[in-house]
Amino acid sequence: MSNELSVHRKFIYKDDALELARILEENYFVYELTDNSSKLDASFGGDINTKQYELKIRKDDFIEVEKIEEDLVKNDLENVEKSYHLFDYSDEELIEIVTKKDEWNKFDYLLAQKILKERGKEINPELLYVINKQRIESLSVQEESPVWLIIIGYVSAFFAGFLGIFIGGYLMYYKKALPNGDRIYGFNRNDRSHGQNILIISAIAFFVWIGFKLFN
Repeated sequence: MSNELSVHRKFIYKDDALELARILEENYFVYELTDNSSKLDASFGGDINTKQYELKIRKDDFIEVEKIEEDLVKNDLENVEKSYHLFDYSDEELIEIVTKKDEWNKFDYLLAQKILKERGKEINPELLYVINKQRIESLSVQEESPVWLIIIGYVSAFFAGFLGIFIGGYLMYYKKALPNGDRIYGFNRNDRSHGQNILIISAIAFFVWIGFKLFN
């Protein structure tokens, strides 16, 4: 079993994160809860809907933890009030919740399925498997970095700027977590090559600048 921890869930509210952490602890799962709220700056668009708390577990535990979560939530589904907002959602909106379960909490994900079933539009387990697989595949597509970012990176690198080092490292090493626990490079190979070039140029320019200062 791998001891490496992967992001299992992100939370907006601390109480929700602590509740799941408590359940994991009671069932002897290894986990790590990270508070990212201090990294958010409202001046750069941070708001209350930003997911601030990350809960990490072993990738090998993902399926078992999800089953425990679902078993606990199912007890609440039978007692949910009809005034709960999901009951006002259209079939299309509920289906979107099911297809993007990584963006919703476990309760809403299961309730959306329950409401669809009551409306005669049940999504069977086989189709759910296909939906989840397709979701992973769509999230696995690597991004293409903005051209302006690469340009700024090269310009900063030639002037021995630390911004060039930051941009180069970001393009080269940035990874994103998938709902199944895998981590992949966020940018394609071509952009990562630009990142490597920017880092190399930044390093050379930095030592040239140091040498110029020493001999003058």
